[in-house]
Amino acid sequence: MANFNVAYALTSKVEGGYANNPADNGGETFKGISRKFNPNWEGWKLVDQIKEEHSLNLNAELEQSDQLSNLILNFYKENYWDVNDTGAIVNQQIANQVFDTSVNCGTGKAAEFLQCAAKVTVDREIGPVTISAVNSLNPETLYNEFINLRKDYYKKIVAANPTQAQFEKSWFSRLWPYSSIA
Repeated sequence: MANFNVAYALTSKVEGGYANNPADNGGETFKGISRKFNPNWEGWKLVDQIKEEHSLNLNAELEQSDQLSNLILNFYKENYWDVNDTGAIVNQQIANQVFDTSVNCGTGKAAEFLQCAAKVTVDREIGPVTISAVNSLNPETLYNEFINLRKDYYKKIVAANPTQAQFEKSWFSRLWPYSSIA
């Protein structure tokens, strides 16, 4: 079964620190957690407190908070790993992509990509039928199909709204080749 900590370590490397880019649809974010989409996340109280006290070295100070780090880890596990039953996926690399896609595109979109790649009914909720299909297929073939769906999704975002092209390099950096993360 897939390990959350392995997937979290990969995703946390690409999520970065504090950002408030007006062009980002998520608005103000910290470690990939969007205030716009997660306004009640407990960590925002700490972020706001640290912003008030340490505006010059904000990211360095935010990184120093063990309490904030634990809130982030728990938030990711509960909202992006557990929701899609990602731990039931046998192949770690597929689980890494499902988790990272859940964080970057939403849990429904991650489920949709996985179901399309596995050629099962798409209902945007990963359940026993999807898990069984995923675990029975050739992992590399499934993984590559998943990556292609994700890549096409990003291209469509940029085509529909060219201002989003500034995020393309970051998005594509998350499409890890199958063999490099074995």
